[in-house]
Amino acid sequence: MNTLIGQIVGNRYEIEERLGGGGMAVVYKAKDRLLSRAVTVKILRDQFANDREVVRRFLKEAQSVAKLSHPNIVSIYDVGQDQGLYYLVMEYVEGCTLKDVIQTKGRLDPLEAIEYALQICDALQHAHDSNIIHRDIKPQNILITKKGQAKVTDFGIAKAATNATMTYSGSSILGTVQYISPEQARGDLVTVHTDIYSAGIVLYEMLTGRLPFEGDTAISIAIKHIQMEYPAASQIVPDLPGELEAVLAKALAKKPEERFASALDMKRALEEVRDKLGQGLSQTVVLPRVTRKTGDEGARERPKSRRPRLVSWVLFLLALTLLAAGSVYFGINRYLAVSEVEVPDVTNIPLREAERILFEHGLNWEIGMSRHDDQVPPDYVLAQRPAAGEKIKKTRAVVLDVSLGPNMGRIPDVIGLSQREARVEIANAGFKVAQDVGESYSDVVPEGHVLDQEPGPNAEVPLGTEVILTISLGPQPRYITMPDLVGKTLAEATEILEQNYLEFEVHQETSHEYFSGYVTGQDIPPGEQVLQRTTVNLTVSLGPGPAAKTATIQVWVQDDGEQHRIKVVIEDQTGLREAYNAVHDPNDFISIEVPYYGQGKAQVYEDDVLIQETALQ
Repeated sequence: MNTLIGQIVGNRYEIEERLGGGGMAVVYKAKDRLLSRAVTVKILRDQFANDREVVRRFLKEAQSVAKLSHPNIVSIYDVGQDQGLYYLVMEYVEGCTLKDVIQTKGRLDPLEAIEYALQICDALQHAHDSNIIHRDIKPQNILITKKGQAKVTDFGIAKAATNATMTYSGSSILGTVQYISPEQARGDLVTVHTDIYSAGIVLYEMLTGRLPFEGDTAISIAIKHIQMEYPAASQIVPDLPGELEAVLAKALAKKPEERFASALDMKRALEEVRDKLGQGLSQTVVLPRVTRKTGDEGARERPKSRRPRLVSWVLFLLALTLLAAGSVYFGINRYLAVSEVEVPDVTNIPLREAERILFEHGLNWEIGMSRHDDQVPPDYVLAQRPAAGEKIKKTRAVVLDVSLGPNMGRIPDVIGLSQREARVEIANAGFKVAQDVGESYSDVVPEGHVLDQEPGPNAEVPLGTEVILTISLGPQPRYITMPDLVGKTLAEATEILEQNYLEFEVHQETSHEYFSGYVTGQDIPPGEQVLQRTTVNLTVSLGPGPAAKTATIQVWVQDDGEQHRIKVVIEDQTGLREAYNAVHDPNDFISIEVPYYGQGKAQVYEDDVLIQETALQ
């Protein structure tokens, strides 16, 4: 398929370079010549393009997935076929795969791993809400943008490939088998719990840098998924929080019903772990490990000739110990003498107000975490440690977590885009499209494209804000005069109606007056004033049409001593045709029998000059 470089697929997408390929498709970077933007084009491999069942499922699933619109899902813009090539056109994501991130770092910090997992759960929940199951969640199918946003790709591809590639032979499927659920390995029915299991494997790999099940063959790995318990992540990463181990245990349960009920439930569990980890970071102090020598080692190192000096050192150290003990004693007494105070509640109030209240209670404070929050304004206290109501010494500091306010973003400019493209752009920027869409006429913006948006382009607003779109209905309809269409062919009538921006419906019936394909009637009379886009009902003849009639045309050729060309033209229901054409001597008498249909006229020309016209009844 390298020969595709430089070619144009679907009369729109110019293939620029090959990005890679999997067992089922080859992936290219291309330029959308209509919108002048980079896109990803995924083309089905030849062996699958010839399998009608695979192609059918591929196109059906792709069209279903194209309805998904979410910032953590790679958007599908188009799907089609061009000269035997079946292709998907997707959003082009600059960045790398999650697999690349894991291989570069070895393993991820728990908070970083949780952040990616939360985004994966968001993507899965959105898809599951639309009754779409991914079936092939793995780090290779999760793209990471330069801003650190996770985007899940290849929704629906696994379903199309089920019968063709989900086997346990060959190396191309090995990477997938390492992430499949037990029910997939057994060939059982897949559900949303299937994706949750695979997401658990991805989380395990992010936290440990390893896969829970590995083997020399795909079959051996699949059997391990079915029968074996995975090695606890804490065996590989001893300081891994127990709460994360619990999330892994639930996500990786062998029985689907024992896993999280939904991706949303898994997300909520991860959010709780994240919040606890965030609190722990401000309270935990890591002490350096002190290595001491054993008594025997010390004895071997003592020089025998330095006993007097050693005694001096022992006495000196004893004095220091007594001094330190005294200091500790007085310090403890002094600490115990400090009075206790009940910690006031300073959450959900401005930081300055919280500082004032703590000062009045004789307490110190320090800033812990700062994070975005959609509900709490900037510089307000999100949380405090210790909690309100606890009693602490006045010398102890209260740790305050402070809100940065909503996470802000800029609204993209979608004016002029189709409604589908606008929805994708808005979702990718982290915003939502309001359900109620406005409509308005426009002489400039084509029908079905965005005429206006609120908030406007580049407005800085909180992420998740709804954008209200106004969609163009095209030019405003105007009054026109209904044309006379009876007696015209359907093709002629269609052209006239389109020129006047009129819609039409066709009803056919037998006619002995008009031939097949001719308009025999219209429900809006000619000459009536109607609005553009009005629908006209046309009656079109199925035939057989009128019976043939015969007319006798008689002509005297002028007697001027010269020959003359005589031509007879008939105009009737069949149209205009030449019935006779010949050269005659002067003073010839011509009598011609000509057939005609319906009503019309016969015209006689002598040397292209009209000399006679007869009505045909």
